[in-house]
Amino acid sequence: MSDNTDRVLVLDTNGQAGLAVVRSLGKRGVSVTAGSNVQRSLGRLSRHSEDAFQYPEVAASPQEFVTDLIEFLESRDYFAVVPVADVTTIVMSKHKAEIEQTGTAVAAADWELSEQVWDKGRLFALAETLSVPAPKTIAPSSVSEVAATASELSYPALVKPRSKITWDDDGQYHRVEVDDTLYADTPDELVANYRDMLDRNPFLAAEGHYPLLQEYVEGKTTTTVFLADDGEIKAHFQEERVRTYPSSGGNSTLLRPRNDDQLLANAVEVIEAVSWTGPGMVEFMETPAGEHTLIEVNGRYWGSVPFAINSGVDFPWLHYQQLRGLPIDAPASYQTERLQQRLVYGDLKWLLEQLQDGNRTAPFSVLWASLVGDVTFVSLRDPMPTLETLRQMAALAGRTATDELTDLVSRDRLSKTEPRGETRKDL
Repeated sequence: MSDNTDRVLVLDTNGQAGLAVVRSLGKRGVSVTAGSNVQRSLGRLSRHSEDAFQYPEVAASPQEFVTDLIEFLESRDYFAVVPVADVTTIVMSKHKAEIEQTGTAVAAADWELSEQVWDKGRLFALAETLSVPAPKTIAPSSVSEVAATASELSYPALVKPRSKITWDDDGQYHRVEVDDTLYADTPDELVANYRDMLDRNPFLAAEGHYPLLQEYVEGKTTTTVFLADDGEIKAHFQEERVRTYPSSGGNSTLLRPRNDDQLLANAVEVIEAVSWTGPGMVEFMETPAGEHTLIEVNGRYWGSVPFAINSGVDFPWLHYQQLRGLPIDAPASYQTERLQQRLVYGDLKWLLEQLQDGNRTAPFSVLWASLVGDVTFVSLRDPMPTLETLRQMAALAGRTATDELTDLVSRDRLSKTEPRGETRKDL
């Protein structure tokens, strides 16, 4: 076991990104404690974790989480605590000074810096001063202002929350759902969608977190993930989303690496302007004309961390070097021929979606990816998280099938009670 001063507490380890951080540091001889809000987390089951810490659900009980974390750190000797998920990173950024009084370094940026990227209104205001292409964005402060400015945009356009995670004055955190209902083809539809978002998320108006209006950018999602130090990118990796679920835009289920100088140059300009320190990702939309348009910046670890590690850029280890004040030993290049199946269950849902839309070639695409692509969570040298992921997938699939069957039976019963010649509008 490593000396106590080399201990690191990694949070959010029931996800693939958190598990990747545990594996990366543990393989390098760092003593890792796997933290999660669930007892049987993937990180806890990994052979590369030496201890575990269970804490409350962060979004539901942020103050209780902070209190429990501080008590845990005060009872142990840890060099650093590393958040991975978005809400955990936000909470720890806002409470960084308080947590660091335990003598443990918090691997998250100060809140004043973090807010620059979490608030997309501030991010796109900054983008207006740069040469990086960005969609036209309007930041209204009322519904009446939306109605007055909606005609200034080109269509289609969309309603975009300032952040997918937001909070109220009571300290409660909320996730703003983003789906296809946010897109509009006319100004009137955009106003209606804006009202709908506020109705579904009343805390947005109450706390003054009014959503943005933004022109839609057609293309494919490309990402530069990085480790930066005071705005200078020290290591990077690029990826392209081959498939997402839903296919209109969602979590990536299949990825391929990229190596694009212009994509990197755009990311460098954005991160330099923000003066970011730590891991993060810059997301662009590559248009049919080949232009990389800024979509968002996330100041945290990203879901496809294992893809970068498997391709030769071990971000968690490089981040540890940075936290230690050591030289960052970044690779000069990375593999570009790999294909990564990030979310197998998500890829299966993509297949179902495609079959429902009449795409009969979709099964061959999924089969091809399964044969030539790497699966994110699979590790024969660390089998327990792999087995647990498969168990979770089976349980999720079973619940989904049960829900769909229940819905089908319910619809069938309702249809039999309808008078002949009439059709229910909601069926």
